[in-house]
Amino acid sequence: MKNAFPKAIALFFTFLMVASPVLASDPPWKGKPYQQWDDKDIQRVFSDSPWARKTTITRTWSAVSQKDAQNPQLPGGGRGMPGAQGRGGAQGPSDAGGESTYDIYWASSRVMRAATARRAVLHGGKADMEVDKYASQPQEEYQVVIQSEDMAPFVRHDEKFFEANSFLEPKKSRQKIAPSHVVYERDEKSQIAAAVFFFPRKTASGEPTVGSEEKSVEFNCKLEGTNLRVSFEPQKMLDNQGPAL
Repeated sequence: MKNAFPKAIALFFTFLMVASPVLASDPPWKGKPYQQWDDKDIQRVFSDSPWARKTTITRTWSAVSQKDAQNPQLPGGGRGMPGAQGRGGAQGPSDAGGESTYDIYWASSRVMRAATARRAVLHGGKADMEVDKYASQPQEEYQVVIQSEDMAPFVRHDEKFFEANSFLEPKKSRQKIAPSHVVYERDEKSQIAAAVFFFPRKTASGEPTVGSEEKSVEFNCKLEGTNLRVSFEPQKMLDNQGPAL
């Protein structure tokens, strides 16, 4: 019996040595409240999480001029969204045939909203109470956001064009879900910084558009002569409260 306690302590520390690397690598959306996230945690949400995708496509278009990108008479002009993250709608690569990279986010998720809220506290001077309300507010529709340094296709076409030329497609049901609407967010220079696609959570009959058994949902959007496609995995889109779409 003398050695029982020391042995137990030894086993405990052995467990810590083995478990610590696993615990240290736990994603922030499962490991701690978002109010404790630091910049590395936020970056992981936006770059290495089930809610973030990145894709590179070959351009079939040329860049628009700075003047045209700011012209409210062009399709997509005239809508200002406070807080839009400027990505330079007319500043991207200009040669057709080259490559452009796009970031796609499942932005209606609690996790994505929490990361945005936390970033606003750390770098935007926002009050905790204000961002807590934003982070916890339930979203009536799914929201998918596209951002890139090359937003030329969105300068040339208005939101209605992308309503008609984009959809979500769950792999199991194969039912294409059209967006209810699309909104452009603009930066302080009035350039298009992001395109936000809103999709209904339920069908007309009240059934979920993305069922709990779905393992993959593809987002598809026509960009000029090519299609942007990325897949999300709903069963991996979980935080410490459960499914987070």
